[in-house]
Amino acid sequence: MHNLMGYRQQAYKKVHVETANPGRVLLQLYDAAIRFVEKAQIQIDDGQAGPKGESLRRAHAIIAEFINALDHKMSPQLCSNLEQIYGFMLEKIAEANVNMDSRALVPVLKHLREMRETWQIAVDQAQSESAATSVATGIGSAL
Repeated sequence: MHNLMGYRQQAYKKVHVETANPGRVLLQLYDAAIRFVEKAQIQIDDGQAGPKGESLRRAHAIIAEFINALDHKMSPQLCSNLEQIYGFMLEKIAEANVNMDSRALVPVLKHLREMRETWQIAVDQAQSESAATSVATGIGSAL
């Protein structure tokens, strides 16, 4: 019975991610990265080396994927700046992992939270513009 519940949960998550708009998926990834870094801080402070490594590995994988998703052809300067910030975060994650130093994760969390907040504004703005366009299109076709 437990395996069936786990399967259903995974299927729900898969459908949720596959049908979510890209902006929402990006916000979910930022939330997950923040959650893993916060968890790693606690694990480091509690001396839990193994679990800390797994949490940092997951945060690292998400941030590395952010780097891989950058489209330098679209906006070379912005992508270069983001790549530097993401690279800095990866260095700090490695430092925290090797030295068991939760303080190394403070700037990582700061950057992740600020970037998530910025993306939240952009996603909200894009959704409201999309909704306004849909309403205007609907009104136009009703006339």
